[in-house]
Amino acid sequence: MHNLHPRCPSIGFASCNCSTRRATASGEMPILLDYDFNAYRAKYQEKGNFEFVIPCEGSVVFPYVVGLVKNAPDKDKAKKVIDYLLSDKGQAIWTNAYLRPARQIELPEAVKAKFLPDSDYARAKAVDWGQMESMQKGFVDRYLAEVR
Repeated sequence: MHNLHPRCPSIGFASCNCSTRRATASGEMPILLDYDFNAYRAKYQEKGNFEFVIPCEGSVVFPYVVGLVKNAPDKDKAKKVIDYLLSDKGQAIWTNAYLRPARQIELPEAVKAKFLPDSDYARAKAVDWGQMESMQKGFVDRYLAEVR
């Protein structure tokens, strides 16, 4: 179990291979820190004995991003793809992979029932990337001075 935390061997962290999730599914490791969509997929598609929770202390929202390449050969088609992805229909497609929509859209009850209630997700906060960027230099300088 190479990806277990050395000080707390019963907590696993998400990794690219499935050994951590298998260990959690078997009960060998009772806690897995991972993205919500992985837990939902394990529960609903793989029929695993998983429950996803957001800690009472909260969590962070980490969005997927999509961008348009500056010199894309066909910007108009690329813009149409992005427009579709952000449309209600496009957002609803993401829910098939257990990803919550990036925008507030009305979900069918059968889909909504597979996610935690919105009140639980209210504890998950967006990261202020501007603030993170402004603090990065100080962190790097301190790290280089104290650790390296």
